[in-house]
Amino acid sequence: MNSTKKYTTDLFKKIVAILLVAVLMAAVYQIALASQGDKLITCWALCKPGSHVDVHISPNKDSQIVGRLDPCDPFHTDGESKNGFIWCDVGESCGGWIYCGYVSTEEPEVAFERYVCVAKKQVACRRWISGPQIKGRAGWLKNMSTVEVFYRTDSWCVTSRGYIRSEWLERDPE
Repeated sequence: MNSTKKYTTDLFKKIVAILLVAVLMAAVYQIALASQGDKLITCWALCKPGSHVDVHISPNKDSQIVGRLDPCDPFHTDGESKNGFIWCDVGESCGGWIYCGYVSTEEPEVAFERYVCVAKKQVACRRWISGPQIKGRAGWLKNMSTVEVFYRTDSWCVTSRGYIRSEWLERDPE
């Protein structure tokens, strides 16, 4: 075999090897992208009984409402959020966005029981999870005061007074 033919054969083998590696890398990349979409998180709507969480068409409170989630309704999300983690994408489940203040990543327990405040002084009653405190006297729950708890997670309780951290409430023994 002459040297030109050998060089051409070797070059052809190298090109085929490079193309094969490129195809394999592209296939692995596509598989990785496809599996990312399968990693959905289960969350729950956390709101007062008789109310609901609006599902908006875009991450904006003034956008069109395209659905709703009732208290403790589960939904799936890819965890994507917009506007500084204020809105949660529920496109896979509900076709829109919901305000993250009404989203729990912990499955709520239905309580409908009286609880007592066990804080040293008082705790803030919030408008939603980690939200602003309710203004005025209604925004505080004093030590040993009782409150009706509707739904409870390890982190938050939905109460008759607003959203309160679970660590400050215990079942009323009476």
